[in-house]
This record gives sequence, structure tokens and C-alpha cells, in this order.
Amino acid sequence: MKLFNFSKKQIRENVVTKQSYILIAKESFIDHIRCIHETGCCYWRKKHGKGDKKMEKGDIVYIFISDKIHDRVMYRMEVVSTHSARDDAKYWKVRFELDNDCFKFQNNSPVYMGEHLNRQDLEDHGIKRQILYKRLNQEQADWLEQYF
Repeated sequence: MKLFNFSKKQIRENVVTKQSYILIAKESFIDHIRCIHETGCCYWRKKHGKGDKKMEKGDIVYIFISDKIHDRVMYRMEVVSTHSARDDAKYWKVRFELDNDCFKFQNNSPVYMGEHLNRQDLEDHGIKRQILYKRLNQEQADWLEQYF
């Protein structure tokens, strides 16, 4: 018994394409490295600067760790919730700000510990040095993906 009558073309046209983003994690505010290592996840504010971030469940997020030691993309994570309460107070280096409606990212790849993916590498691929949040184009996403 046939339940659905969709062509392959119809299915391809209706598949939601997941997006890839890059975010800058300032280690002077939160110990993202320890948080991800100990819990396998991290949390991110929806609002910052000009407006809301537009990520959806299933999107890929590359985390650039900004500090004097690492200063490179180290994590490839997946958005697992778009409405999560923060559960990372012990990792904050500044006064904790409760947020009951933020993104939750789950680590889904080994940590990148190589010499690439630094600020200059990002700039060479059209990602500005001072960017805090950016949706990546397909070429940029493919370039980052090869390291994970």
C-alpha cells in the first residue's frame, strides 16, 4: 500500500536546508572550553548588538575561541534547542546573567587543535576579523567543514 505520492524532485524542493554560522566566544567572559569539555554543550544569547540571531534547530555553528592562547575556530556544534534556559553559571568569569530563552549547542565533532582556522585564515575566506555572528555562505561552510 502506497502512503505518499511525492516525486524525488518534490521531496528535494521541500527539504529544509540547514545553515552554518560562526560565533566568537570571548574566553574572558565565559570559560567555553571547560564548559564544552565538561558538559558537551554551551549556551548562547539570542539577542546581541543589532538584533536576534536567526539560527534554527539542526543548524551548524562553528565556535571561534577568542583568547591569547587559542584564537581560532575549535568547535563544530549543532543547535539542539532554540528555547533553552542557561545552565552554565559555574563557567562564567563575570557576573552571571540568567537567560531563560537562549540557544543550546551540542558538540558533535572532535575539538580542532591544529594551526589553521585563525583570524587571518577566516579573513582569507571572506569572514571579517571582528565579526561576532555571521551566517556562512556555502563555500565558507565547506571550507570549515573539511577541518572537522
